[in-house]
Amino acid sequence: MEIIEAFDPPDKPWLKGHRGIDVLALEGEPLRAPTGGTIRFAGTVAGMATVSILTESDHVFTFQPAATLLKKGESFAAGEQIGTVGSGGHCQRSCLHIGAWPAASDRRYVDPGKFFGQEQSALLPLSRKPAKEPKGGGDSSTSGAGAWGGHSNGRIPASAMCPLKTTPGQMLRCDAQAAFDRLSKAFEARFGAPISVTDAYRDYATQVILKRRKGRMAATPGTSNHGWALAVDLGSGINSFGTAQHQWMRANAPKFGWIHPGWARQTGSLPEPWHWEFRK
Repeated sequence: MEIIEAFDPPDKPWLKGHRGIDVLALEGEPLRAPTGGTIRFAGTVAGMATVSILTESDHVFTFQPAATLLKKGESFAAGEQIGTVGSGGHCQRSCLHIGAWPAASDRRYVDPGKFFGQEQSALLPLSRKPAKEPKGGGDSSTSGAGAWGGHSNGRIPASAMCPLKTTPGQMLRCDAQAAFDRLSKAFEARFGAPISVTDAYRDYATQVILKRRKGRMAATPGTSNHGWALAVDLGSGINSFGTAQHQWMRANAPKFGWIHPGWARQTGSLPEPWHWEFRK
C-alpha cells in the first residue's frame, strides 16, 4: 500500500481538509479488508461508487471508488477480498480514497493508515524497488528468501502459509510466521507496540499490479523476494537506519531467524532498512 495523499483533517468540521488517505490503486484491483467486519453500505454517494464496512473494532470505513458483490450485513475476515477498485475519483493519479471514523461518533474522522499496520514513512519503499531484486544466499547476511515446497514465486497456496497475528491480511510460510510473531512480541515488550508490517507475501497478481504501477522501478513478476513468503518490509522505526528500533532488530532479529541481508544494509548495494528475510 502506497499513500499518495496523507490524512490531513481540518481543525473544524465545517472547514475543508483531507479526511482520509489516498492510496495508489488501479481500476479492477482487488479491495481487501484491513480487518474483519461486515458490509455496511454498497452503492453510490454523490455519484461515486462507494463501499462502506463496519469493522470488528466498531469503526466505519469507506472506500471510493469501489464496488462489491457482497450484500449489506455480510461478514468477511481480515485480508479477504471484499470488492474491486472502481474508476474515477478525485486523484490526478489512479487511487482509492479511504476514510474511517468510530461508529459511535458523529463522523469524527481518524487516520485509516493505522488499521492497515502501516506508517506513511514505511510506505515509500515500494516506489524504489529495482527491476531485479538481489538474490538470497547462504551466509548470515544473505540468507534470504528462495524457492521451497515445489512452489513457484507468487503462486504459493494459502493452505501452505499462515497469517501474521498482529497484521491483518499479511501471510508468510508458517515457520517464518511463527518466528516473526515471537520476534514481534519481544519487540513489543521493548518498545510498547508490535512491529508494523507494510508487506509480507506478495502473490503473482499483486506483483503484476505493482509492475503496472511502477514500471522499471518494480520487480519483474515472478522474481520478487516477497513472492516466496519469506520476506517482510517493516515500519515501527525499523525502516530508518540508526534508530533504536533498527539497532534492536540488528541485535535481536537473528535470534528468531530473521536476517537483514547484506545488500539491504546501509553499506550494501541497495540500502533498505525496512527489508528483512527469514533464514531457511
